[in-house]
Amino acid sequence: MNTFSEGEVECFDLPGFGSEPRPTDAWGVPEYAAWVRARIESSGWTDVVLLGHSFGGRIAACLAADRPAWLSRLVLYGAPCVYRPLHSVRLRNALARFLRPIRRVVSSGLRTPDLRDAEAAGLGDVFRRVVGFDQTERLARIAVPTLLVWGSDDAEVPLAVAEETCVRIPGSELKVIERAGHNAHLDAPYYFYGIVRTFAQDR
Repeated sequence: MNTFSEGEVECFDLPGFGSEPRPTDAWGVPEYAAWVRARIESSGWTDVVLLGHSFGGRIAACLAADRPAWLSRLVLYGAPCVYRPLHSVRLRNALARFLRPIRRVVSSGLRTPDLRDAEAAGLGDVFRRVVGFDQTERLARIAVPTLLVWGSDDAEVPLAVAEETCVRIPGSELKVIERAGHNAHLDAPYYFYGIVRTFAQDR
């Protein structure tokens, strides 16, 4: 998560990531959004441009839908705010449900790499709560200028998700970075930086 205020940038870890301890309960997107909001408001920041990538974008969108007074602009980047699972994911979930009676023997092989990584970090319950959280109906409540930044070749959150998200957030704008994937800030760092900087300063 990044915040921009008067040209300054603040980056911080979310609970369970980096230096922040794991939450004591299995948090979902609303709980993480409440934590981010409390962190920003305790810092006294105003005129904030909030940027969230992937899971962080889910959190940023959830927070923006509540229209906090200090939020001036929003950047969502590779953020699966509308839950549109790929066909392979739907098939895997159906198989997991079918195999539930013998799950311990068979279904471990159906876990995605992301889920296995989350479980290894002790965040499996958080992952399960977050991955299917659908924010479709909340997006219309976002009232600040919003920029969506997406890699054209994002295989984790396809461009179709960005296009639907853009339609659902009033007045939002979509910028596509060609030949970039889910981590476009690494694939095209200077172009990515230029897009975000221009949007953040265009006030």
